Amino acid sequence: MPDWLVILPEWLVITADKPGVGRGVRGYSLAWFLRTYFGRRAVAMQTPKEAREAPIAADTVFLGLPTTLTPEEALGLIERTGCRRLVVYDYLDQHELAWTPEQEAALRPRITRYLKPWFEQAWDDGVPRGLLPVRLRGRMHTVVTLDRIARCVRYAPRPRYDVAFLGRPNRTRFYRDGAIHKVDQRLDWLTELRNDAPELARFGGFIDRTHPRWGPDVEAFHFPGDKINFFAFWRALRQSRVLLAPGGNVPWTYRHYECLYAGGVVVTIDYRRRDMLVPLPVDLMVHAPDVGPVLPSVREALERREREPDLPERVYAHLEQYLKRGGYSRSRPKLMERFLSQLD
Repeated sequence: MPDWLVILPEWLVITADKPGVGRGVRGYSLAWFLRTYFGRRAVAMQTPKEAREAPIAADTVFLGLPTTLTPEEALGLIERTGCRRLVVYDYLDQHELAWTPEQEAALRPRITRYLKPWFEQAWDDGVPRGLLPVRLRGRMHTVVTLDRIARCVRYAPRPRYDVAFLGRPNRTRFYRDGAIHKVDQRLDWLTELRNDAPELARFGGFIDRTHPRWGPDVEAFHFPGDKINFFAFWRALRQSRVLLAPGGNVPWTYRHYECLYAGGVVVTIDYRRRDMLVPLPVDLMVHAPDVGPVLPSVREALERREREPDLPERVYAHLEQYLKRGGYSRSRPKLMERFLSQLD
């Protein structure tokens, strides 16, 4: 390639600059996703400081929120980068949008989309929404690949548990009737199963004693050792008939994909009015109310496990339209097509 020939990137990701957050929240997950499909040369990254000093020209600019860029500086990126589309995004686990009132007034008329990891039909602020890719861990791809090899030789672990859940004791923030409500959904579900269905064999409990929600009620479900190797965790999921996927800090959680690939019948919060970039197979899951009992849904899932033995393969076929054994891949263009369609 001649030294004078410069190939400009098609995508520019300007990172969010909230102190104390990880690389994924700052925007690296989005950049990794784009580079998977378009290559490294097509995707540039800059911090807000770098974008102030010398923004890189690109067709589409993704501006991470929250940002220290002023409204004038943010709008100036459109002219200085020559971009055709300005898309804002935030990976924060909150329903509230991450721009200031001044930034919203300047940016809202100019943006193509506001991207978050999940979508709710209940949001009614009129902002044009879209969906972000979440980070998919390499170990997930590894265990799914090994699991598929085991299935080829007709090996399947014998069920040991009726129901499984392992995680931190998060309070989930739900959006209802124009307000945010905090619900102890994870604790409520485990308490109900212990009190009303002691005959069910359970795996899991709560980890992380440093969590601010930890207390005597949570201690009752403390997972022995407080830690578990991911491969041992996966083995326990594979040995469970029903897998619980309650909300995280907000309704979306990566646990959905772990549970779906593990092959148990997934009991989830109601996702029929919610969405993620890799769409969940809502008809192949059992939906429990955001606030209410979970045991009826667990009973339904146990019955469905017996009634539909091919359910795990149907779930796998759905996910593999968008992913390749639990990871992003150029050989699964349908997911990138879904991502791009929301930008037009």
